[in-house]
Amino acid sequence: MQESRSQLTLKLRKKLKNYLNNKAIIDVLIIGSAIKSKFKPNDLDIIVLFRDNSDSSENLLYNIKKSLKIQNLHIEPLFIDNLFKSKISSSIIHEAISLKYNSSLSELLGYKGFSLFSFSLEKLPNVKKVRFAQTIYGRNKDGLLSKSKGRVLGKGAFIIPVESEGFFKELMATFDVNYKVSRVLIKD
Repeated sequence: MQESRSQLTLKLRKKLKNYLNNKAIIDVLIIGSAIKSKFKPNDLDIIVLFRDNSDSSENLLYNIKKSLKIQNLHIEPLFIDNLFKSKISSSIIHEAISLKYNSSLSELLGYKGFSLFSFSLEKLPNVKKVRFAQTIYGRNKDGLLSKSKGRVLGKGAFIIPVESEGFFKELMATFDVNYKVSRVLIKD
């Protein structure tokens, strides 16, 4: 059984407690499939946010990886001066979980990260359309969308918390639904 997001962050916080107090490290961030409710996350992606690029940062990175003892661990350094220059900065803002603050970065900034799905059922047979609708919306608004704290925006569009994105992408693929995903931040 897959660990919940909160179990994973708690476990990692305990293992990395000493590193989170290190003056060279601003934070340790989790991103990727491990926090996006995928059926089978296949790896763990961690970014160590450093104050500056010093000789100690490489050693710290090595020691963190060694102390975690996790297979399929991808750990990357990111230096604060490069945060907004990095191609991954958008993903960090939308989905990263801060181990130092035990919260998503978007929530620390006063926002909530959502994934906006727009889709068309046009090319599906009627039986598949009905099954899809019952799965997503439920018969009495008790479908997966409601259980994931998502919201219907209109015909062919809904938003869900970004941590449920992986699950819904897999669901769309299962039903052969043509869809697009965009990320949005909504002020709490």
